[in-house]
Amino acid sequence: MPEKQNPFRRRLDSGPDLERTVFFSDAVFAIAMTLLAVDIRVPQVPADQLGQAVLEQRQEFFAYALSFAVAGAYWLSHHRLFRLLKGYTGGLQRLNLLLLFFVALLAYATDMLALHDDQPLGVVIYAGALGLIGTVNWLLWVYCGRRGLFRDDVDPRLLAYARVRAPITPAVFLLSIPIAFLSPSAAELSWLSILVINLAVRGWGRGHLAASGGV
Repeated sequence: MPEKQNPFRRRLDSGPDLERTVFFSDAVFAIAMTLLAVDIRVPQVPADQLGQAVLEQRQEFFAYALSFAVAGAYWLSHHRLFRLLKGYTGGLQRLNLLLLFFVALLAYATDMLALHDDQPLGVVIYAGALGLIGTVNWLLWVYCGRRGLFRDDVDPRLLAYARVRAPITPAVFLLSIPIAFLSPSAAELSWLSILVINLAVRGWGRGHLAASGGV
């Protein structure tokens, strides 16, 4: 009996049509990124205190800008991944839902950083959330490669480059968690290494993968 069920189940859980998965994912990313700005309230203070009140919101704007930039980078990676696929499987969709589960927590994590950046737990929750989003995003790339979901015309060097870049950002966030227990501000500063490492990898990519196109 199981042998007869497997082909039927495969037909239900896999196929070439990626549009619904892509549209749903884009919607979750869009809503999560929009919600980042919702909790930044306009100060209700007298006119002569407005400048100081806005200045006191600098951590909120910093958290918003950082989260928007990182979420945008993850969305770009997600967009590029699905653009290269020829179909989906049930495993891919479950991994994608796990990614969106963490993406939906982005606003909460951003509020933690904005309001409790001087506390280890606030920074840990933020770094953990951003690290988990990036980790699942990287797992999507790995899974698709192992299951042969990439189109036949995709250059293997392009996929190798993507697999090198994808884990950089989540690795930095996750490695900053133990630093946060010693110094929250040092953990935040360590996130700058994401830019440095990505620039180095991009330079390597331009030198070795020029024929593959950009990721």
